[in-house]
Amino acid sequence: MANSKILKTFDYSAGEMPENIVILADGTICATLLVAGTVWLSSREQERVTPEQGDAIVVGLASDADHRLYAAVRSAADAVAGIWRRDAPHRWSRFATAETQAGLNGITFAEDGTLFAADSVNGEILCCSPGDDTLRLWLVDERLTPTSPDDAVSSTGVNGLKVWDGALWATNTAQGSVLRISIDQGHPGEVTQVYAGIPADDFAFDTSGTLYLAIHPRDTVLRITPHGDTTVLATAADGLDGPSAIAVTNDGLLVTSLGMLGSRHTPNIVHLTLDVADPALPRPRMPH
Repeated sequence: MANSKILKTFDYSAGEMPENIVILADGTICATLLVAGTVWLSSREQERVTPEQGDAIVVGLASDADHRLYAAVRSAADAVAGIWRRDAPHRWSRFATAETQAGLNGITFAEDGTLFAADSVNGEILCCSPGDDTLRLWLVDERLTPTSPDDAVSSTGVNGLKVWDGALWATNTAQGSVLRISIDQGHPGEVTQVYAGIPADDFAFDTSGTLYLAIHPRDTVLRITPHGDTTVLATAADGLDGPSAIAVTNDGLLVTSLGMLGSRHTPNIVHLTLDVADPALPRPRMPH
């Protein structure tokens, strides 16, 4: 188990449910606040992503090689749904459009600048190549699909995405699987189920290849080494309440908790102190 400290708490009644997290090169911690429609930044509180909130929810978060911030937005409005980029403080523009029925979730960049986006509702992976401005279908596979529309877990198929060691890795929350999808000249190759029985939300790698998973329905953070050794690093007793995403720091992990499942409704960001290798991508450091 790791030492834990609640770094930041949020207001559940105001829709401040931290869903995803990124640490920028200057140490700024950034988190999407799902229903509030904003991104929280440790350097300047909250920024609204879209001009009109409406039904928009802000889900996945990623940064590119130039340390610009991108957020995935679900909406029934054609002018809102898609990937939004932070161009300057309090100024966001739509980077890539998406179909309004797309259940956007986790997003990540490949080294060549291709952006991948999970569609958790339809069980698909979308992509936007450098120079494009529209998300297009990249992969359809039954191993990406949800299992049932009955609840928040079973209705969430492919969820977190990360590019690591030449492949796109993905979690399927409903099916409880961790997948490795090879990338062949920009196209999807073989899909391999690496782990089963793990209903993870999002996740992170460090440079040793160790995998850290936020297990939303179990209120746990799980570590899996490259040799397959597993360790539970934190539980609800450490402040976790529906953990949804992880960022690797120089001295441990930052974990977002949505606070949606169960009855506690205590959304937060928890800092877990433990020995880790460097973050895989990006390479952040905790602010002093």
